[in-house]
Amino acid sequence: MPTIGLTGDVGAGKSMLCKEWAAMGARVIDSDSVARSLWDDPQIQREAEKRWGAGFFNAPHRELWAKIAAKIFTDEEEYRFASKLLHKRTMDEIKEMADAAGGWVVVEIPLLYEAGYDGWLDYVVYAAAPFEKRVERNAKRCWNAEEVSRRENRLLPSEEKMARADFVLVNDGTEERWREKARELGAKLASL
Repeated sequence: MPTIGLTGDVGAGKSMLCKEWAAMGARVIDSDSVARSLWDDPQIQREAEKRWGAGFFNAPHRELWAKIAAKIFTDEEEYRFASKLLHKRTMDEIKEMADAAGGWVVVEIPLLYEAGYDGWLDYVVYAAAPFEKRVERNAKRCWNAEEVSRRENRLLPSEEKMARADFVLVNDGTEERWREKARELGAKLASL
């Protein structure tokens, strides 16, 4: 059975695709959750604190994620440091999880192409949406247009990633239409 990578625009609806595909029998792996769990690893914390200062991780998780995001999304050098620290470890763990899963597997990897780890996947799906729609969806996270743009500035251009993907789904309609598109492509992916 295939292993499918899911990537796409910030706020394009990747989470909803994952929910629909999980309901159809896919084993879904969220790379952000895997990477986030690695920040709890004492070795990774030690390496980061050498750079960011002792006690950096002495904060509740919710505050800690904001501190990490502020650190890595505002400074190119810090972003590269965090990527080097986490990307390979995250992908190694994801590959182990995918190999053990059985059935068709969907791995949601927002930084799939940026990390350069797309070669091991059978297929890649890119979720796209107009900028205004993505800003609207990210308002739930308290992100405005400036924050969405700031985060996307560190990413490869959407057009380049869409050209590299095997399937592109555009979320430009209603939520129900997005779910329909998810089910239609999910049926195709499950049969591969």
